[in-house]
Amino acid sequence: MSDNLKEIAEDSARGGFFLFSGSFVSLLILAVGSILIARLLGQDNYGLYSLAIVAPQLLVNSLDFGINYAITRFTAKYRSEGKKDLAASILKTGFILKLIIGVTVFCICFVFSNFIAIYFTNRIELSPFIKFTSLLIIFQTIFNSLGSAFMGLDKMEGTALTSFIQATVKTALSPLLILLGLGIFGALTGHVLSYIVASVLGGLLFMRFYRKLGNPSKDGLTSDSKVIFNYGIPIYAAGLFGLIISPFQTIILAHFCSNAEIGNYAVATLLLSMLTILTVPFGVLFPAYSKVSSGSDELKRIFKRSIKYSSLIVVPSALIIAILSKQIVQILYGPDFPLAPLYLQLSLLTYFFAGFGSIIFIDLFTGIGETKIYFKANAINFFVFLPLAFILIIFYGVPGLIISGIISGLVSTLYQLNIAIKKVGTTLDFKASLKIYLTSFISAVPVLLIVNKLTLSNITSLVINSLLFLFVYLTLLPLVRAINPIDIENLTMMLKKIKIIWPILKFILDYESKLIARFQNG
Repeated sequence: MSDNLKEIAEDSARGGFFLFSGSFVSLLILAVGSILIARLLGQDNYGLYSLAIVAPQLLVNSLDFGINYAITRFTAKYRSEGKKDLAASILKTGFILKLIIGVTVFCICFVFSNFIAIYFTNRIELSPFIKFTSLLIIFQTIFNSLGSAFMGLDKMEGTALTSFIQATVKTALSPLLILLGLGIFGALTGHVLSYIVASVLGGLLFMRFYRKLGNPSKDGLTSDSKVIFNYGIPIYAAGLFGLIISPFQTIILAHFCSNAEIGNYAVATLLLSMLTILTVPFGVLFPAYSKVSSGSDELKRIFKRSIKYSSLIVVPSALIIAILSKQIVQILYGPDFPLAPLYLQLSLLTYFFAGFGSIIFIDLFTGIGETKIYFKANAINFFVFLPLAFILIIFYGVPGLIISGIISGLVSTLYQLNIAIKKVGTTLDFKASLKIYLTSFISAVPVLLIVNKLTLSNITSLVINSLLFLFVYLTLLPLVRAINPIDIENLTMMLKKIKIIWPILKFILDYESKLIARFQNG
């Protein structure tokens, strides 16, 4: 491994640790909060609560224009080139642009809240709630931009801290305000205030790092805006497909599904974050790709290894969560959400595409500046999803919507894989991916036999089956040669600086090393 690649890998490992640990703790806190909110509101009111925050969140995404991606890429790029003044200028311009757009769209949402309630959610009673949650547009915009800035500065601890603050404030306030008799409005108040507090405190932390960069250009707004939009607009254009899909999805759900079904789907979506958190550390690859040349050997090695290592974690995790989905839902949310396990199982199918690079492609193409490829991939996903969803959701409800996303996601992933191999010159270790899939499914066999035959409490079943799956999976990996001594060496080099969880990781890696020596060298 070259010195440059080693340095990038170590920086990514450090950043990945902060992103993972921050996201893990934050999502754990949010999970507690969501459980309390769902239990206190019930499935009908929880469905209304979920609909009330959809429109502001969609508008937050619609006003980005690719600015956040540009903030991360050019901050990382200019810093790696020693041009800290240019990095400071990009950050200043990026935040100015986001604030101007955020305030403008907030005003639009606030004024047209009745229109949104009637034609978007099909529920006029949500109008005052939407008017109030329109504040999210300003503060969630700032919150998201701070995360992008911290990534570009290689200060992922800032992202972790702001996420922790947001999660803690929401989990503390929303259930309390519901108990005080404020119902849905109380839950929404806690949600909005969490972003306000996190944005203010995160902004203060950001300024400490920002001041160390140097002095930004006083007349750089125009030139920096051109750089940002030239890079970001293709990404934003690609994102427009998703921005059309999201309101379409919400509108058709609101018209063809009950509040209870929407509430169950919201629970499944929240539980999906249990797996999403495992993909968070790979987000540091975006600035990593920005630091290497397109088509270089370093890029190929980063891409190939990132797919293998992400698959080693994501594929088996998706499988065991799907198998134990019923126990997970009942432990966390009780028996009031009977449809959530099915919705969760179907949604998890998209994570089985990890072995083909689905998690990595967005960071690869945007990191090396190939934003047109990202645009085309999103266009393919859009034109496959839209007609399928329109037909399937009418006949099958929420499952039809999820299946449409699975099919369109697969088509888009295969397109990106083809382009990555032919145009960018990267390669995929198909044999390694196949071995990971094989090992995961074999590891599930004893779990399926036990979970269906033994009469155990939900918690006991969850613990026993999870540990059994993990033991079998870790034992089989070396046996089928899914990992090798080079992988152990790379993982050790990347992870040994993560002091907090290194003892656990070292135990696992030592176990794998011993099995490799026995199975592969014996």
